[in-house]
Amino acid sequence: MKKSLAGPAILLTLVLAGGLATSTAQASTSTVQSVAATQAVSPEQTSALAAKLNALRPTDGSTLAAQLNAQVAIDDDLSAAVLPTACNPSTPVRDWAAAQRADWTAADQQFADALNSFQPLLFDALLWPQDAGSTFGLNGEFSTDITHTFRDLGRFWDIDATGIRLVPMKGTMLTDPARMYRLFHVVYGLNDAISTALATEVVTTVNQPKFDYGNHPFFSFNAFAYPGAVIPGFVIPKMIVMGDGVLEAFKAIGYSDVTAQAILAHEYGHQVQFADNLFTTALTGPEATRRVELMADSFAAYFLTHARGDALQYKRIQQFDQVFFQLGDCGFTNPGHHGTHTQRLRAVDWGYSIVQSAPNQGHILPSRTFAGLFETQLPIIVA
Repeated sequence: MKKSLAGPAILLTLVLAGGLATSTAQASTSTVQSVAATQAVSPEQTSALAAKLNALRPTDGSTLAAQLNAQVAIDDDLSAAVLPTACNPSTPVRDWAAAQRADWTAADQQFADALNSFQPLLFDALLWPQDAGSTFGLNGEFSTDITHTFRDLGRFWDIDATGIRLVPMKGTMLTDPARMYRLFHVVYGLNDAISTALATEVVTTVNQPKFDYGNHPFFSFNAFAYPGAVIPGFVIPKMIVMGDGVLEAFKAIGYSDVTAQAILAHEYGHQVQFADNLFTTALTGPEATRRVELMADSFAAYFLTHARGDALQYKRIQQFDQVFFQLGDCGFTNPGHHGTHTQRLRAVDWGYSIVQSAPNQGHILPSRTFAGLFETQLPIIVA
């Protein structure tokens, strides 16, 4: 039973110079045919593909996917499950995300869930970040905010930021036959013929208006931090990955002004935790994950409001408060529990209060000092 969270923390889940591959990872794609114009796919075909995906996903632990999942594993012991409190799972951003799937049939949902279980966007970003591009948002509209905030975070915190890579996560990967082939063949070890056929079927199915030709927020509604790893064939750098879906969701409900900075600052908080070995805890299960996530919320708030960080004014502070509030969840027995809406809001407000109460507004607390103050405050935040 693990007592620490050794892998990256996933920010969101609605239902969590590198990538240098050896020649075996440079999978041949000569037999993968490009999918041309949108082709009609019946509900029966969609359902059959979902069943095929579920049947073909290896579960024996021998694949590259299994090795990567071991890096992101969290404690799954639920013996110390978080005690439930009053919690309403509905928030505008979650309601908006659910509404985007309102026209999906049961077969569509089965297919999307089966495809997501392969974690295609996550593995593609980790292993081949150079293929993801460098723009953030469907039309690149978040690129300036994210790149500037990333630069400022590297200057603000007292960790070695060398090598932390910032990568977008884009659903259009799902409509690229070569990248889908690579996922099935390299990451999951499926043979050439199966990988070729499966890639073509998936691309054909995703390449429809109902799935926004891969750009549907369901597929990229996530952001995550990764501590870096060396596994056979790959050197994976320290990384922060920002999904277009979560950025578009907050843009849709009116928080585009602060969303990119808030989410990126949270994920960078995880990089601080990796660097300072702050994942180790006596807590287990949901309580352990909640502690890590609420600490990252506090790190984010401290940076966003500090005079030498983003120096946000009170009106904008209230806006980014809402970003974290809306990402709370009621999964008290889920090992990925991030904290309720109220708890996340308390964590952010506490981080802000540390800035406001500081006698020297220009002084930045060492990250370990700040984390120690958080540990003392945690029982009050989750009460």
